[in-house]
Parts: sequence; structure tokens; C-alpha cells
Amino acid sequence: MNIVEPFGRPMIETFLDERELHFLRDRDGDFIVEFGYDDELHGHPRFLLAAAGDDEDQYCLRGDTMRRYPRSDWDRMIRLCNEWNCLYKMPKVYFEVDDPNNSTTGRVACEQWFNLEAGVHQELVSQLTGTFFSACFGFWRWVERQSEINALGDPDPSDPEEPPPASSEEPTEE
Repeated sequence: MNIVEPFGRPMIETFLDERELHFLRDRDGDFIVEFGYDDELHGHPRFLLAAAGDDEDQYCLRGDTMRRYPRSDWDRMIRLCNEWNCLYKMPKVYFEVDDPNNSTTGRVACEQWFNLEAGVHQELVSQLTGTFFSACFGFWRWVERQSEINALGDPDPSDPEEPPPASSEEPTEE
């Protein structure tokens, strides 16, 4: 039987050890997990797993691919983030720019927060973390598929200047 305990960094470390994932620790003692370059994602997946809040009972999970998008892609990336957030509950994604007036690139971040002040058992922490990792990889693959579709020249249905595709079916009389 799983025992509910106060949430803390040892639970995160247990997940990482059980999955044999290598990690770094930051000054606060939180965990950074970095994966090698992934050709399919065109980036280096990286995750921050943190115990946050005054009592460190908030579980913050954050992921990105360390990929930067030029200013010319900002609108498209914001649209993709919004579309994902409408379709899926996890992870929450957003486009982040350091300084909108001066930055020439931005990045997409995945994030999820859980309030665990009532306590939690290890199995749930492990399930939440594994699901977050999987959902982030799913999002990054989805973005790449959308980029491939965009590169093929498919008209963007949200672009009012783009005419709708012509129907390939011949009209029929009934």
C-alpha cells in the first residue's frame, strides 16, 4: 500500500533514479534533465523538475528543446501553442520572448504545476512526471508535423487572405 507523504525533492530524485536518468542540480537543489540532440525534434530536450512555493509543496515541471525561433516564426508558433492548449490538457505550452522589443528569437516552453500540499505518494509523483515527459515529447513531435505541413504549402485556414481550397469533387445534381 502506498503511503501519502509530504512532497519533496527526494520523491523527484527517486523517479529519476528508478528511470536511470542522469541529472544535474541547480543552486536550489532542483533537478535538470538534459537529453542529447534529437533529429526528429530539431532540438535538445531539457526538463526542470522543481519543488516550489514557500513550503516547497508545489511541483513545477518545465520542458523545452533549447530551440530558438526567429521573429518571422513568432506568430505561427503562438498560433500553434494556442491550438495545442485548446486540444490538450497537458502540457500547457507558451511562446516566450526575453524582450519583445529587442529579442530576435523566442522559444516554446512546456509547463505544468501541481499543488501537493496535502501530500502525495511516490507512485503518483512518478506517474505525473513520466506523463509530463511523454506529453512534452508528443507536443514537440506535433509541432514538427505542423511545420512539415506548413512547408508543403498547405494554406493556413486561419489566414483570411488565403482562399479556401477548391473542392476536388464535381457538383452533383439530385
